[in-house]
Amino acid sequence: MIEYSKHIDEYSNYPHASFSKLVPFEQWGNKQLAEKYLQKYWLTAHDYLSVWKPIQDKIFIEGKRLPDLIYHTEFDIIALRGGCLFLEEDFMQLQKAMQEAGEEYFVIIQHSQAFTEGEPMFRMKFPVNITWQELTSGNYISAVLFEMSYNEYLVFSESGNWGKYSANDYDHPLDIIGFKPELASIFREQFKQPKVEQEEIREWLPQVYKALIN
Repeated sequence: MIEYSKHIDEYSNYPHASFSKLVPFEQWGNKQLAEKYLQKYWLTAHDYLSVWKPIQDKIFIEGKRLPDLIYHTEFDIIALRGGCLFLEEDFMQLQKAMQEAGEEYFVIIQHSQAFTEGEPMFRMKFPVNITWQELTSGNYISAVLFEMSYNEYLVFSESGNWGKYSANDYDHPLDIIGFKPELASIFREQFKQPKVEQEEIREWLPQVYKALIN
């Protein structure tokens, strides 16, 4: 059985179709585009467990989610407004940071939640130089992956020097980016925030994060 076959069927007729900005309602459900996309970018269980899971465990603390600290102590942290995995603007910011850091690939691993038991979970691998148009070319698969407002994800690259936790199901949806100190100048430059926004987001954070964010 193909690992992503359930994704193709599960999401082809889905309530989110009415709310998607990436896929017009009348175009939702194109299984040919969905399957082609998953064929190209699906991360197999074997490759995840043998290659990417060990990298994930060097960045994120196993089984943790907000309000717990999810990054290991050697990572600096930036907190941003969340709500979905990526909008075009914040993907472009992260892409620039990844390119400056010399990364070739990044992966997206869906973080399990209580309500996701039994649902098909996403594991995707993309080249860092992918365009936004290609990233979102999978019809309803792209829409569910990038727009779903309550799914949570881990995003990271092969170096293990940074990661993004997309905490869309938290009280105030947050993107928390962790990075090694040697990458601080890159990530802080790409994700500059107005002072007012920083202070607002700080109020949303659990106490353990407030102590780590300048």
